[in-house]
Amino acid sequence: MADKFNLSFDPDIIDGLARETGFSKRKSKLKPHLFFESLMFAHHLGKSFSLMDLCSDLMEEYELEITKQAIDDRFNERAVLFFRRILDRLLSAEFNSSNDFGGLLSRFNRVRIKDSTKFPLPKAFAHKSKENGGGGNGGKSDNCESLISVQYEYDILSGETIDLRLTDGVKNDQSDSRDFTDDIRKDDLFIRDLGYCTLPYLEKIAGEGAFFLNRLPAKTVVYAAVEGCEPMDFSKLYGTMRKRKLSHMELDVLVGKKAKLPCRLVIMPVNDSTYEKRIRKATEKAKTYRYKVSQEYRAKSRLNFFITNVDRKDLDTEKVREVYTLRWQLELLFKVWKSQAKIDQIKEMKIERFECQLYRKLIRLLLNWRIFKWMGNEIYKRERMLCSVWKFYKYASRIAQRLRMALKDPVQMEEILIRVLKIAHKEFKLEKKKDKLSQNHTFTHLA
Repeated sequence: MADKFNLSFDPDIIDGLARETGFSKRKSKLKPHLFFESLMFAHHLGKSFSLMDLCSDLMEEYELEITKQAIDDRFNERAVLFFRRILDRLLSAEFNSSNDFGGLLSRFNRVRIKDSTKFPLPKAFAHKSKENGGGGNGGKSDNCESLISVQYEYDILSGETIDLRLTDGVKNDQSDSRDFTDDIRKDDLFIRDLGYCTLPYLEKIAGEGAFFLNRLPAKTVVYAAVEGCEPMDFSKLYGTMRKRKLSHMELDVLVGKKAKLPCRLVIMPVNDSTYEKRIRKATEKAKTYRYKVSQEYRAKSRLNFFITNVDRKDLDTEKVREVYTLRWQLELLFKVWKSQAKIDQIKEMKIERFECQLYRKLIRLLLNWRIFKWMGNEIYKRERMLCSVWKFYKYASRIAQRLRMALKDPVQMEEILIRVLKIAHKEFKLEKKKDKLSQNHTFTHLA
């Protein structure tokens, strides 16, 4: 098992990628794998991490005396490509970490959840990332001129990371869903946030023999799949559900004015607090852009809508919302990334240095995630216990230097993995919140 974690960080492989990308063109005492390793693990100072800190790390770990200017010169476009290629190699690696889950989700080839997280960049980076004109985040930020977005997708069944990219924060999720639908396999299930849901995206998935489960965008036209094909009257629909005190309802519908895509529409009422929050937000936006909130929107705001092309026998009405909440795993992961990896804490620096440092953070996070998923699967098989990603990432930060050494030595990596399994029941146990299923507990319940 340890070899799988060491293979991707083999010095010869890293140096080979440096030559391929043009980052390494001549012999130097600072070999590419040492530069990469030092930048990847000399992270403990967070936002205050400096070139001098990197020089000190190289001296302490490898007895290499390098000036700040020499280090700064290393951060160029070829270095960015070099770090990107290392990340790509990790993403393309074979994981062989199947959860061996049965039950409901075993119907699908992969259960793919995707989301993005955005954060502001210093003004000095405005030329690199488009100015924030209200793309993916819905408006300008008071304290920044540019944004960056991390797009992340993984298969919840195998734990395999499918996509991890940096994009302009101004690029919204709908554009991303249109641009990145090449890797669709038969019987994949796509679960994505509302922002990714477009009709071309849904049509593409259905056309490839795969499945989707999404929230229904507010402006999407929906027709009842009956004779006459009339548009849905959501005010009447809400009245019916309220009168009959229904907790949910399911209808066969056609989605889209032109597409008329056949779907199942699962409808669930929201509480008054959620409704008022939606209307308040819509009203504020309407005032800004000088329009009125329509009665149809007000009626829709009383309800949650989920659309899917999965057959009822494979996903019944009661399970639709539970399966959709699996997407919250990424929201939790992004919180961990920001709180512990500090990916959103950025100071002004050379743009290429910033990009390299952000890529090395993502590489570290991906390594930790791979270990966590392996550990979580093993513990669940042995003890039927679920582990907290939050607790594990805190632990991984504490043993960062041990991990650094272990990537060069399979024996040390094996020792770390054995240790992780030994302390998991005490250190990483996921506590169930009172009267509430966490996303991990939901996953187990469904599986």
